[in-house]
Amino acid sequence: MSAPITEPVAPIVGVEGLVQIYTVDGRSVAALSGVNLAVREGEIVVLVGPSGAGKSTLLSVLAGLTPPTAGRVRVAGHDLSNATGTELDLARGTGLAVLLQDVRKNLLPYLTVRQNIELGWPKRVAGRIDAEAALDVVGISAELRDQAVHAVSAATRQLAAIAATIATSPSVLLADEPTSNLNRDDVRAITAALSRANQQLGTTIIAVTHDLDVATALKARVVTIRDGRIRMEAQGGNTQVFVREDGSVPLTDDILADFPPGTVVSLTAGPDPHTFIVRRSAPEGPA
Repeated sequence: MSAPITEPVAPIVGVEGLVQIYTVDGRSVAALSGVNLAVREGEIVVLVGPSGAGKSTLLSVLAGLTPPTAGRVRVAGHDLSNATGTELDLARGTGLAVLLQDVRKNLLPYLTVRQNIELGWPKRVAGRIDAEAALDVVGISAELRDQAVHAVSAATRQLAAIAATIATSPSVLLADEPTSNLNRDDVRAITAALSRANQQLGTTIIAVTHDLDVATALKARVVTIRDGRIRMEAQGGNTQVFVREDGSVPLTDDILADFPPGTVVSLTAGPDPHTFIVRRSAPEGPA
């Protein structure tokens, strides 16, 4: 008897041929140029790259805050490619949560930490977790839970913002620079809270950061974006690079240490169709 055919599991986030064009001073500028990205359920993905590379633009499209110019975008079962305002509101209320970079936009400062989490998410709504459970996940101590948001530290405000997002039990959490302007101890607290949300609740997390230590702490798949395209992916010591439009291939820092710019190398096919072997070319002898 033949084995049953197992259908492939669709990614919880799927981006195909995403193009995002802005008009600046009458000129068209491509912020994203044909991005393809698939994220599995329960995965943590960190987007890195230089300023202006397209990281935050991609996150904004995934959040339904910026409509794509072209391409297909699906997040948590919702097709955002041509979604109406009502459909986007539904997506953000049923499976998608967004943690904005400016924490002041995530919370109401005159309410307490607990009230911010309870606001708009009554316990009777199916799928929500209560405020205490959310606060336990992020690790805010009992004595801070009834303090006004404006009276607690920046790290506690960010933890409260994470608690408010996971209280909606989202399938996907999008976080824009969740550790910016925090010291190293606070960064560790934020990454630990995100890790617990992923492990305890199964939340898929996609975050933008400039800090590679954040990716390491989260044990994330690192996706490098440059010039509006995905150029490199890395996880668990394995790095994949993408051939550029001109046929060149970006090299990782460890490889560049052995083959600095200007080095002459020979390139030969490896033992399988997806492998190449790079060797330093021997200098030519005298003519």
